[in-house]
Amino acid sequence: MELIREHWTQKDYNDFMEYLKSLADEKYKKFTDSLVPGTNFSLGIRVPILRTTAKQISKGNYEEFLKCEKGVYREEIMLEGFVMSLIKCDYQQMLTYIKEYADKITCWETCDVCSFKGLKKHLEEFFRDIEYFIYHTNPWVVRFGFGCLLEFYLTDEYINSVLKYVDSIDSDFYYVQMMQGWLIATAAAKCRDKTMAYLADNHLNPTTQNMAVRKIRESNRISKEDKEFVKQFKKQS
Repeated sequence: MELIREHWTQKDYNDFMEYLKSLADEKYKKFTDSLVPGTNFSLGIRVPILRTTAKQISKGNYEEFLKCEKGVYREEIMLEGFVMSLIKCDYQQMLTYIKEYADKITCWETCDVCSFKGLKKHLEEFFRDIEYFIYHTNPWVVRFGFGCLLEFYLTDEYINSVLKYVDSIDSDFYYVQMMQGWLIATAAAKCRDKTMAYLADNHLNPTTQNMAVRKIRESNRISKEDKEFVKQFKKQS
């Protein structure tokens, strides 16, 4: 199917969905559905295929593609995010796309798979807007926000502020807790001293703290000595 199009009508998109379904792999669908509990609205299309498809769409009239009414499949959400992330635009337009994508997240897969690499050119600006995500009422948007902090802001310049944001969210949502733990474990590898000091004196709930300790101990980027050192930070549930 021709994906580099000058125009996308709703009929074009409906035809495109039939094309997408032809790319589905039933075995892959069963596998991914087993990893993404709570939603089975998927086609079973591998992520590299979606990325390649998005690149082609982004070379055409991507604006009309994005305006087409979408369905409920996870692949549709991911594809939309991949297209948005490829668009060259100013920061405010990029932020609009990021918010639009974040508001469509329904599971960890759609949350974690899409990276807006263009933010590397706008770190200061986006950090001023990060609270939209961190303090959002939708926990999936919160997880997305912490994912952005993990990807872009684990540096000496930002680490103190990042850890304060982690400390400010006491979530009972498993997937937020897991992202916080993952963030702390990655921070321990990149900003070791400040992260260890944080673990010694923070207000995380036991579940989140213990996830961080476990992920640190599982990391290949952490020394054996530090893996032993963090045992002391495990909290009683």
